[in-house]
Amino acid sequence: MHHEILMSAAAFAVALPLLAGCTIQNTDAQNDQSKQIAELTARVQHLEDIQAIEKLQAKYVQYLYTQHYDEIVDECFAQHVKDVSVEFSDSGVYKGLDHIRALYHAFNKTKQIPGWFIMHMTVNPYIEIAKDGKTAHSHWLSPGITGSNSSAGWVFGPYYVDYVKENGEWRMQHTNLAALVRTSFDTSWAKATDNGTVRGVLGVEPDAPSTIYKPYHERKKETDIFKDFPDLPAPY
Repeated sequence: MHHEILMSAAAFAVALPLLAGCTIQNTDAQNDQSKQIAELTARVQHLEDIQAIEKLQAKYVQYLYTQHYDEIVDECFAQHVKDVSVEFSDSGVYKGLDHIRALYHAFNKTKQIPGWFIMHMTVNPYIEIAKDGKTAHSHWLSPGITGSNSSAGWVFGPYYVDYVKENGEWRMQHTNLAALVRTSFDTSWAKATDNGTVRGVLGVEPDAPSTIYKPYHERKKETDIFKDFPDLPAPY
């Protein structure tokens, strides 16, 4: 009996490190699996955020195009952030939710112009989301046209838009369409002497001058016409 006990003890002594090794390996495998799941979850969330931002931008463009001006602010812009702003071409900068709402409400005047429309498409998205997943910067290109029953025009340029996530939903915080070309359909932008204005029809005074807007007729004699445009958004 004593011999059998010694044999059992020896076998247990040999098996113990093997069992411990299996436990360690199982723990490591579980940790690796948990890490992979966390990484995949983060990647899926990132892709869903990109898609949500693209859908938000498409919604904004659609509302603008179909003249749902009074829905734009409540449906597209951040509601709980003081620092919200809008600018486009020479509009100047409109700050704060109330002033932005007044700006888009003023667009209702254009519904009285026969044949009026404005199409600012947003394509070629370049979106950077912050590591905490709460804010994002973006750069878009906007090939656009405008028209009425008596006029037709080109509006081409970059769109710079910042976003913030509120209650799990992405919203616009800052938007700036810095149109490079804004000219009539039958006038070459190379020959145009001005880009016109968006100020007259609105009648709402901005809070500050436009920031980076400098149209093509002011740039066309320069050799580096894009030197004042912002770079693509960097990771942050």
